[in-house]
Amino acid sequence: MTPSKRPYRHQREPRIDIARVGESGSILALAAASFSVPDLNAAASAAERAGYRLIVASDARALVSGRTETGEEMNFVVDSALDEASAEDVAGLVLPGGRRAVDTLNDSNAALRLIQDVFASGRPIFAAGEALTILSEVSGKETGEANAALALGGEVFAASGETARDDVAKAFAEALQPGKSKAA
Repeated sequence: MTPSKRPYRHQREPRIDIARVGESGSILALAAASFSVPDLNAAASAAERAGYRLIVASDARALVSGRTETGEEMNFVVDSALDEASAEDVAGLVLPGGRRAVDTLNDSNAALRLIQDVFASGRPIFAAGEALTILSEVSGKETGEANAALALGGEVFAASGETARDDVAKAFAEALQPGKSKAA
């Protein structure tokens, strides 16, 4: 049987072309200590495949640590302070989950103002896990028992299930692309 005729063959994601990252613009991730690394990686890798560069904003100074699904700590370079980040400078926003991280963002006026500005602009917002509570508060829309959601054009599209985070990440990356379908 030839490789193309194999049943149930998994489709590979296209590789990220490092030379193209940033050509399309930037996306902003709001990250506080103990944020969910898998949530950030899902949205960032989908956006990077579309040519977008990730900027990390945090209340941390140089590095912010997140947690993997196995509880390991990973550090990410902070590109911007929360109060210096601007909604006008980015094509979309990423809100990774993590209870402690979300509590920290909820206590930050700068973070909440930035989320409100991006939501009001109609730009796409990817939220996963515990970050759905912030998105619900800012948007006034309920997400129910969802695992991830995409806010776009004043609406919130929530998804649940095993593949919800990856499905919403793909919809987020598509929503960043001008001229493509914007519905989740």
